Amino acid sequence: MSAFVSPMAIRTGWKSTAVREKARTYASGFHTESGESCLLKVMVVDDESWGRKSVSKMIAELRLDVEVVSEARNGAEAMALIPVSQPHIIVTDMNMPVMNGQQFLEQLYHRYNHIKVIVISGHTQFEFMKAAVTYQACEYVLKPVSLADLKSAMIKAMEASRSHLSIEQRQQFASEMRKLQTEAFLQNVTGRRIANAADIVYRSAELLSDLLPGRYRLVVCMLRRFRELAETKFHGNADLLMFSVENMMNEVTREAPLYVYKSDDRMRLCLLLPESFASGEAIRQLLQPFHAAVNGMLDLHVVAGLSSLRDSLEQLPEAFAEANELLRGNLLQGTDLAIYAADSGKPLNCAEVFSGFDAKLLHQAIAAGQASAARRLLDEFARKAEAARSLTIQGAQKELRKLVSAAGSHWESIAAASTLLSDQRAIDGIMSVEALLNYTSQLSTAIERHIVETTAPGAANPISEIAAYLDEHYFEDIGLIDIATRYHMDPSYLSKQFKSVTGENFIEYVTRKRMEKACDLLRESNRKINDISELVGYENQRYFSQVFKKFTGQTPSEYRELQPIVFPNAKN
Repeated sequence: MSAFVSPMAIRTGWKSTAVREKARTYASGFHTESGESCLLKVMVVDDESWGRKSVSKMIAELRLDVEVVSEARNGAEAMALIPVSQPHIIVTDMNMPVMNGQQFLEQLYHRYNHIKVIVISGHTQFEFMKAAVTYQACEYVLKPVSLADLKSAMIKAMEASRSHLSIEQRQQFASEMRKLQTEAFLQNVTGRRIANAADIVYRSAELLSDLLPGRYRLVVCMLRRFRELAETKFHGNADLLMFSVENMMNEVTREAPLYVYKSDDRMRLCLLLPESFASGEAIRQLLQPFHAAVNGMLDLHVVAGLSSLRDSLEQLPEAFAEANELLRGNLLQGTDLAIYAADSGKPLNCAEVFSGFDAKLLHQAIAAGQASAARRLLDEFARKAEAARSLTIQGAQKELRKLVSAAGSHWESIAAASTLLSDQRAIDGIMSVEALLNYTSQLSTAIERHIVETTAPGAANPISEIAAYLDEHYFEDIGLIDIATRYHMDPSYLSKQFKSVTGENFIEYVTRKRMEKACDLLRESNRKINDISELVGYENQRYFSQVFKKFTGQTPSEYRELQPIVFPNAKN
């Protein structure tokens, strides 16, 4: 069974004060038959974030043989996390939503009676105290909690927990602690938090003696639809989903000579394999049962990247970066096991979905408050991306970042409307067409909401009214002075205000509107290019073609030829 690694353990290096301090406490803790010392794991449960953090900090200050490995907001969430974090002691509040302390204590008593409980509560209600006694809580401590009271309660719970453990349980616990230490070590080396060569050699000899030294390869695995499944089936708890996935990986690879650990973001599984077991075919045979298991039970699909051979563990950060980059070279579409290796040949040549011209159009649509234009551009982006069979994961993520970049200074306001958009790591987790389409849909909705909230109604904003007028009369021979006269404004002031609101000057705005209409006519009609030139306000076709190419990178004829629908009667 895989042990849970707390965020603090992930972030902290072996040489840091906190980890050295934990190492020293082993000597004073209880020991297994082999003499190995162990820390007891603690879960803190409280519906208030500050309450959880305060109790966790106090426990750390006690300098006992314990470590807070997880926190939960209520009893229901704690029950879901217990199989993941496997605590020996739970410190819980009583007055909580969803599942209160009384219900939580009852469930613990019937399902996990080996876990020792300390109740901390600001309430002296008889029902709470009765529940604590009925369900055999070790101690009941009233708020505000003093360090002395907490220490006394914690020592009592620790003694009860240690006396409860059998020899077999202690041996299992020691094995789990070793796995935790090994995973934390590999995570810290990968994240360059342990970089000293002597430290790496010393710790690898202690923890990885049956695998290293020797050359190795690193496999980095991700799962398509991981985030979506965590949200819909695991109540947003990605750790719980990863716990299930990691258990499947450990089950199908338990006979293989490898080490499995999670990446810092807890969205990737990393497999460290010796050279003798690291051929491409051997790794495919190793991962195929894992893919079958997660596909059959969770409807997920494995995508992996395989690094080149490395000579020492000091090169683990480079191996991880390489494997992670190769992982993104797999196709966005697919349901089979997908592995891209360092020796797989040149990466696919991915076609562009969202051009620079498209990005500029989207930026201007957002700046000008044109929600329908922004939605049309994003719908077209989604259609092209879904149809692009050669689009890689890396290519898709690059295209999505163009959408974010096109929002410019408006992005913070737009992203605030969606938890998906506001997550800076969200694009890195997009591994499927479905995820891409969902992201684009949420972006479209968020842009529309942003425009509604920031655009003044009616004629309250003169620049918006001017922009609307230009949208209807772009094909006419009108200039800045004409518009300034019409709206009784100083031309210089109008010019500055227009660019401030729309993000482009007057001429750029009119030209862009003309080019947008020209694109529509080239796609949707069989009119001659000369006629289209006149319809959008250009009497000189040659000049029109020059301006069109400057904006789109193509001549009108080239643009029309590359469209999915070709009109047979179209002529120059």
